[in-house]
Amino acid sequence: MKTPGVLFPRWLWKSTPGVIALLFAGGCAGEPQSWAALKKQLPGMESEQRDAAVEKFIAARGGTPIVENQTRLVFFARDVNGLTPRVVGDFNAWAATPQGYDAAIGKMTRIDGTTWSYLESTAYTNARAEYVLFFDAEAAADPLNPRTVQAYAGPRSEVRMPFWVATPEVDDEAEVPAGELLAETVISRALLGPRRLWIYLPPGYSAATDTLYPVMYLLDGGNYVEKMNVPRILDRLIARRTIPPVIAVFSEPGDRQEEYTRNPRWRAFITSELVPQIDKRFRTFPAPDHRIILGSSLAAYGAVDLAVEFPSVFGLCAAIAPPDQTASVIANQPRARAAAVSIRFFVLGGVYDAMVDGARRLRTTLDGVNAPVTYLEVPEGHNTNTFRAHLDDAIKALLTP
Repeated sequence: MKTPGVLFPRWLWKSTPGVIALLFAGGCAGEPQSWAALKKQLPGMESEQRDAAVEKFIAARGGTPIVENQTRLVFFARDVNGLTPRVVGDFNAWAATPQGYDAAIGKMTRIDGTTWSYLESTAYTNARAEYVLFFDAEAAADPLNPRTVQAYAGPRSEVRMPFWVATPEVDDEAEVPAGELLAETVISRALLGPRRLWIYLPPGYSAATDTLYPVMYLLDGGNYVEKMNVPRILDRLIARRTIPPVIAVFSEPGDRQEEYTRNPRWRAFITSELVPQIDKRFRTFPAPDHRIILGSSLAAYGAVDLAVEFPSVFGLCAAIAPPDQTASVIANQPRARAAAVSIRFFVLGGVYDAMVDGARRLRTTLDGVNAPVTYLEVPEGHNTNTFRAHLDDAIKALLTP
């Protein structure tokens, strides 16, 4: 279960009223309480004092970026090997524009008389944003930011705004009962070759011999297992009773571009080979209203395609950050429009995702054919950390009666 992000540290609430009053009153006399105040003070300082003043200002706030007035971000950085970095991330669309990549976006401004540069930006009060410092052709995490997350392209820095909603299933490392993860390679007749699979069995599966379980099929399975650590997240969600116990099947593609775009051989592998095998080997509810097909990014297109082409197999579909063309799978095909009415959909879009129009368009298309859909738009970007943090939203929306 998600809980509201904490605006102030826990120790603050245990402090004496005098300490709280001091913090709200502005701290020690003479100390700048905002970036605007420091900028006014810097010109009156000796040149050798300015670097130290900026460094002290950053340290007093626990690193960068500094969040002011709940929506304002101030980034600071020093040159590296004579290069002043740009700051690019979710909050400025990673320097992408409708006209293409813009190398001027994220450019920092030098603070006169110092070795420091800064950039001011804004974000929603409840946003979670990722970013990097870009030095010419090389990206790096912000060394002044204590929060680092992993992404496909390497480490990024993360900023959580004051009213960001916490995801304890991602952050909490407390021990909980662990499910069993089976790693397998299967030979597909339809695909004429091997495919990697991971099968997650929830805690207590072996002992609950009379229990049947819903099954969630996740496309791009290797990413969910090896990069997002989703089996452990499922353990935590189940332990907290945020979601019911589920079996999860993580399926790894060969060529994503080829297989996820209405490929008949890949469809046959999933629906005619994989699903029957899972139902035969494990204690599943062998019915479409207990099977979720889930995909993120391009795999969301594949998930929607599978659901509307095979509604007798998948009655539940989660499309996480779907690309623009996903809605056309339904809009352009009378058969798919008819099938969509019998499927429950969950669609997730990110406000800072360049592909957010794909999620909005899919939601509008589903509404237009009266298909049941739960739509969620979050102030985050297009990345693995967004995808895994909202698995509980998808599962609850689809498996809750």
